[in-house]
Amino acid sequence: MENTQLKKKFCDDTIFNEINKKFISLQDAEVKRNNVYLFQVISEVIEQMKLMNPLFKNTFKEIIFCGSFYKGTKVGHPNEFDLNIVMELPVIVNQIIYNATQAAYVQIKVEDNLFLFDKKIYHDFPDKSKRLLKKFITKSLLNPDKFREWIEGIISKVISELSTCSCEENNYFANIRLKKSGPAFTLIIDIPEVYDIIYVDLAPVLAFNISLFEGCLKKLDQLQEYRSKIWYAVPLPFKGTNERLFWRMSFCNQEKELLSKYGRMKPVIRQMKKLRDVQNWKSIASYYIETLFLNKLNELSYNLNRIPLTLFFYMMLKELYRACACHEITFFWDETYNLLEKISMIEMVNISSRLNNIIKNIEKNAMKDDFILAKYILTRNELTLLIDVFTSNIDNILCLLTALQVKKIQKTCSRVGVV
Repeated sequence: MENTQLKKKFCDDTIFNEINKKFISLQDAEVKRNNVYLFQVISEVIEQMKLMNPLFKNTFKEIIFCGSFYKGTKVGHPNEFDLNIVMELPVIVNQIIYNATQAAYVQIKVEDNLFLFDKKIYHDFPDKSKRLLKKFITKSLLNPDKFREWIEGIISKVISELSTCSCEENNYFANIRLKKSGPAFTLIIDIPEVYDIIYVDLAPVLAFNISLFEGCLKKLDQLQEYRSKIWYAVPLPFKGTNERLFWRMSFCNQEKELLSKYGRMKPVIRQMKKLRDVQNWKSIASYYIETLFLNKLNELSYNLNRIPLTLFFYMMLKELYRACACHEITFFWDETYNLLEKISMIEMVNISSRLNNIIKNIEKNAMKDDFILAKYILTRNELTLLIDVFTSNIDNILCLLTALQVKKIQKTCSRVGVV
């Protein structure tokens, strides 16, 4: 099929919009309810962590809500959230030395004497806290493993002692537990009242100012243009041949701002994630899909307000195929880092082959099948419901036209005296 024919076919967003309304958009009541539980539980957990550990109390700064839900690209049930526990260690920030020799990762060099124990807020630190702070340093570098293990230890102890969270004033009750998988840990909030479970991925991070990050990132000049001037160092394990004292760089505030600026991308991203879920491509993380779209901004930014969303979806479907076939989606902030590098070649071949077949089938049948894209985005039951919506609409229109025609005939007959 010629591209011009396909472009004309995908200029109508009627079906795209119906899919978004009926099967993609989050339910307001669920969002509101789960946000209440999330806020109450997290507030209680953080307060207990402060009571349990003096060093945590003095270094905790804030909770940052990030991830797909807060970027507006969440699809499905509003029961998965990503939260950053932002910490601020007592160091002289303008004397920190950053070493970004590994793509998307950074080493943070902090000498022992950079800790601000002479400042009033830290002067009364218990000796145990001071000793613990110094243990975070290995060969003059902040050790991400020791930092992460320290936070995990506090959270684990709090959850084991808390187990439930309730508040009579706000009429809520929830069971809570912690699940650990490798370096990540997830807070599970079980809401018996509505038989629902909320999963909260918690990540302890350190916050730093972008202006002090000079020479470590090619896109530093671009980052200066965003409202948020903060980037986060995440203590994810670095699996390389060199020393494992690297922190993963995160620019979630800037990504959220970017997605808000180019808001028309969001419904297309959500439908791409929906297709990913229906096709059961679990290795393609939501962040990879979002990054795929961000990487196309330079090419598409001027046309985003004009391009039909259905056509945009199809274009990005082909882009996803090319990425999987090449086994590469580059990190938006550092193109030398490949987000897909940890996925096996066999998995990538399987996904790209499936995508190739989907695209070929779309091109072959698009002109005669209005629901060709929906067949891959939706489950069978959802597709049946979607088709029923349009079938019933057509029936209603035909009935209306028939009724109008009958009325017209009756009026004509009455005028000429025919009974």
